[in-house]
Amino acid sequence: MTPEPTPPIPKTMIGRVSLILQAFSVADPVLGLGAIAKRTGIPKPTVARITSELVEADLLERVEHGYQLGMRCFELGEMVGRSKLLRRLALAAMADLRQATGLTVQLTVLRGRDLVYIEILRGRSIPEHLPSRVGGRVPAHASAAGKALMAFSDAAVTDDILSRGLERLGPRTITDSAELYRQLAEVRATGVAYEVEESAEGVACASAALLRHDQSPIAAISLTGPTSDGDIRRFGPTIHAATLGLNRQIRANAALNTL
Repeated sequence: MTPEPTPPIPKTMIGRVSLILQAFSVADPVLGLGAIAKRTGIPKPTVARITSELVEADLLERVEHGYQLGMRCFELGEMVGRSKLLRRLALAAMADLRQATGLTVQLTVLRGRDLVYIEILRGRSIPEHLPSRVGGRVPAHASAAGKALMAFSDAAVTDDILSRGLERLGPRTITDSAELYRQLAEVRATGVAYEVEESAEGVACASAALLRHDQSPIAAISLTGPTSDGDIRRFGPTIHAATLGLNRQIRANAALNTL
């Protein structure tokens, strides 16, 4: 039987780390250094050095007969699984929102000081300079979705964002902390956040947060369109109603409440 060819050795450290982690499988959850070197084609001394660093990062774990994937890999996998569950839950409501409004609908999460886009349904009216893309980031303070999430987050989250200063992205980005705090209080009272030309010129957005049973935020859904389409606030009740329905589903789902 002809042995399977080993893949080419990546030139970058990230590529080599990826290759080592992919060497493990359900059939072979524990591998020694020699087995990892054979499967990846990476020299054994290099494998030894990289696996040692991966153990320190909790991405690998030393066991009796070699190494196995570490707890951090499990935690990351759980996060991905719950994100997929959130996406599946939100997609139907997002599609309905796009159909009803013609606007671009976005599903976003807060990661550190940034808003991260995890799903986008493009609408009929797409702003010329729409800054978002799946996997893309934008400073949270400069977007409606970011403000929707900040409003229901711990005070430490907003304090951390403010600690680096409020970068100006669009012509009307909020750069004054007092004004940002005022708007966040308004979002908590009404359930909806807005932005007009804060993330980019010509872009307007309305957003509401998806909340756990304790009112902490998981994600946000937003409606985005060109400022030329008129006052974005007219879509506030629409996005709020959609997220209220999703919140009821989230609170009934234990897996989503742990996101």
